[in-house]
Amino acid sequence: MENTGSNSSVSTSPTIEVPAQKPPSPPLAPPPLNKYAYSFFAPEVTPKRKLFIKIMIKTIIVNVIFIWTALPLYWGSFAHQRDFSKFLHARFIDQDGSDLGTAMRAAFQANINARTNTKIGWIIDDHAKSFSDGQVRNLVIDETAWAVVIVHSGATAALITARENGDPSYNTSAAITFYYNQARNENGANNYVVPYTQALLNTALANFSSQYTAQYFSQQAGNVTAMQGVAGAPQTISDVFSYSSLNLRPYTSTTAQALTLVGDIYLNIFAYVLTMAGLLGRMTMKPFASFRQGVFYRILVPVLMYIPLALSYAMISLNTKVPFGSRYTYAGGFFLFFFYVWLTICALGLAIESAVTVLPPPFMPFFLLTVILCNISVASLPIQLQPWIYRYGFGLPVYNLGQATRTIIFNTESHLGANVGVLLAWITVLLVILPSFMWWSQRRQPAPAGPGPR
Repeated sequence: MENTGSNSSVSTSPTIEVPAQKPPSPPLAPPPLNKYAYSFFAPEVTPKRKLFIKIMIKTIIVNVIFIWTALPLYWGSFAHQRDFSKFLHARFIDQDGSDLGTAMRAAFQANINARTNTKIGWIIDDHAKSFSDGQVRNLVIDETAWAVVIVHSGATAALITARENGDPSYNTSAAITFYYNQARNENGANNYVVPYTQALLNTALANFSSQYTAQYFSQQAGNVTAMQGVAGAPQTISDVFSYSSLNLRPYTSTTAQALTLVGDIYLNIFAYVLTMAGLLGRMTMKPFASFRQGVFYRILVPVLMYIPLALSYAMISLNTKVPFGSRYTYAGGFFLFFFYVWLTICALGLAIESAVTVLPPPFMPFFLLTVILCNISVASLPIQLQPWIYRYGFGLPVYNLGQATRTIIFNTESHLGANVGVLLAWITVLLVILPSFMWWSQRRQPAPAGPGPR
């Protein structure tokens, strides 16, 4: 029997071919927009409109926050003037020691004790009874006191003698002198020192004169000789005592307001403009300059550029006849003023230069406004008329420039040494801060290819 081998065949599944998937086609690009062709609410500009609205909402939020946080500083500098007028210290001196001196002393003491805001801070100075006229004036000139009222020696005796002799040359205003210093601060002097003092003197003298005259007539009734004497000197029975006002440092140049207040705002703006121009100009050199050269560009170049800026600012005042020769020679006063302006703009400019290193450009206007507000808040009024927080003004550039300017053009008490010290201190500190900010800013950036900074 023949064995036949069976041929086993291998069965295979049919192959199914999957067609290759095409990659998804990219989204169609929006059609190009035509210029100047759409309204604000057109659907074609919806993305751009949303971006615009987002930017404007952020801007108004930042502005509102700034208004509520910064502007109250300036508003507050004017809010409490009347409440703090008592801190404008003044002296009353009685060298008469008789009826008039006693009556005026009582009137000033009553003013000191009165609970009212319409007064300045009077002090009855018994130590100055023996002062000469020059020493009394120096109390005001050297800014020990905002004002001095002095009842002169022999004032009461002079009236009695004039009545007895019928002296027609008797001068009622020779009895009392009111000394003040307007140029120390014209706002403080004109709004508080002068009107409050004049009101006190007018009231006190009117009351005392009427009582003193009535007392005289009651004592001399029927005395023909006495009546003949006062008939020859009628001023001895009507307003028998008066006073004279002497402004020891008058505010003679109205242009000075531009130098001590408004012009200071311009100095800040000029420094800001120069800094932002320098920021744009440095873009061409920044990628290639070493750190040392960057410091050179950021410090030396602006400081040198402030010189023609400060000189031009000072020279504008020459056309308006600002009295630079009040204390020094005219040329000396002018160049001294220019020097202080240059130091001030260096301090302000280097502060802005430092800020632009670490602040994004959109925030720089707010920094500028902050600098202006902080400086101007203490520039127009005496700091004594402001709450204690404004004492920071003694250490700010604009306040010290204003004080130096008054010394130069009005011959007020010199604080020039302290003023230049404050300005140089600002410059010195900023010469440390600016390179530090530059180094910190450079460290935050990715390291450049090639050799590192030298």
